[in-house]
Amino acid sequence: MANNKKIKTKKLARISYESIVKDDNPILREVSKEVEWPLSKTNLAIMNQMIDYVRSSQDPVEAKERKLRPAYGISAVQIGHPLKMTYIRIENDQGFEAEEFALVNPKIVSQSKKMAAFKNGEGCLSVDIEIPGYVVRPYSVKVIAIDHFTEREVEIEAHGITAVVLQHEIDHLSGIMFYDRINKLNPNKIDPKITQL
Repeated sequence: MANNKKIKTKKLARISYESIVKDDNPILREVSKEVEWPLSKTNLAIMNQMIDYVRSSQDPVEAKERKLRPAYGISAVQIGHPLKMTYIRIENDQGFEAEEFALVNPKIVSQSKKMAAFKNGEGCLSVDIEIPGYVVRPYSVKVIAIDHFTEREVEIEAHGITAVVLQHEIDHLSGIMFYDRINKLNPNKIDPKITQL
């Protein structure tokens, strides 16, 4: 569900799309470090920058004004900090509240046998070109993490789009890019049993 926790943007050094680390930078291949809780002032600022970028990128007016590329999520390493923090916001197209997660030290603890893939492939703020091919991932995952909004450890059971986005962002924390998971020999071939999202 959506979290209405406001962040103070007055003193926040706001991220531009140009400041996102691109995939030719070796930092994206680093394994991110565990983060101490509660967040230090520096790490709190990083989390707030991520929240601000994604929320703003999903607002058509603000995204246009700030020239932001829309995003479902972002991880700290994508703004130059290889730390295990990520922020995800999935808008719901059926009138329900958005799903929103600001996670510290997230870890996937279980996953479904059922698999899924975005029918149009995955994209990434750190990748400027479209890379065709299916990225097949578990349809459902269970994630444990510290939730920045509630300030407690949470267990998230996610399915479909939310599960895929969580996996994409948690991959960043292990130095894995989405295109690493595309079948190099048959990028556009997909088993009919795999759910297309």
